[in-house]
Amino acid sequence: MTSGKNKASGAGVGWLRDKRVLLAEDNITNQMVATQMLDALGAKVDVANDGAEALEMIAAAPYDLFLIDIEMPRVSGLDVIRSIRNSTAPLCDAPVIAVTAYALREHREKITEAGADGLIPKPLLGIEQFGRDIVNLADRGGAGVGRAAAAEPPRVEQPEGPATAIVSMEIYGQLKDAIGEDAMADLLGKIDGDLAAAHDRLSSGVSDGSRDEIAAASHVLISVAGAIGATPLQVLAQKVSGIASGRGSGDLMPLARQAVGQIGAVRAFVKGQLEDFGR
Repeated sequence: MTSGKNKASGAGVGWLRDKRVLLAEDNITNQMVATQMLDALGAKVDVANDGAEALEMIAAAPYDLFLIDIEMPRVSGLDVIRSIRNSTAPLCDAPVIAVTAYALREHREKITEAGADGLIPKPLLGIEQFGRDIVNLADRGGAGVGRAAAAEPPRVEQPEGPATAIVSMEIYGQLKDAIGEDAMADLLGKIDGDLAAAHDRLSSGVSDGSRDEIAAASHVLISVAGAIGATPLQVLAQKVSGIASGRGSGDLMPLARQAVGQIGAVRAFVKGQLEDFGR
């Protein structure tokens, strides 16, 4: 196993070729997007479906790099990062990068305290940028460009253009070009399933007045909507998630009901794309 101290950034994204990567991520859509991109960059990827599975896999095999989602069932991503850093060498020296939809200062501070080398915010919007982010953060002997301690990352903003633009075709097209049509068709099927589940859970949370259900559903929506460029839904989900989790202010239930309606519009787009793929 190689160390992140081997000047990763000096080799560019080619540093990732043949590196063994553990991706810990509980959302299938996010798993697929990240795996497709890492495959295209030449990495060898294993996927852990939650934090407990990640710890089992870490104990069973060596890895060159860890990409860890923070919000996972059974064992949190922060606890996985702490476990890696509290281990003996060479495990404790491996690059550990958080991949999260939550990239505000409060989250970055917790991620840094846990021992991560930095974070990459979701959604992942392009292979080259993803690769550059990884190698910059893996270059632990470098200047720390892009680390969690760096400048506040930008919030997702509503794109300029017609209000009826449910999905940014620029982002959608970039993803399609990056992973190919066959993989894109499979991804859209997974996204439709995630959107349907989020719709049901969010609707249930609104009906029951459950902030926890609303928070959980909106958390999924942030990255799922962002993955295909459904930026209006992503922005709305961020607002709903912040209010439901106590990190923001506003009238939760009307915004949550609005999100339910937007999910339906995005699903209609996804289904139309699947028809074009003959699915």
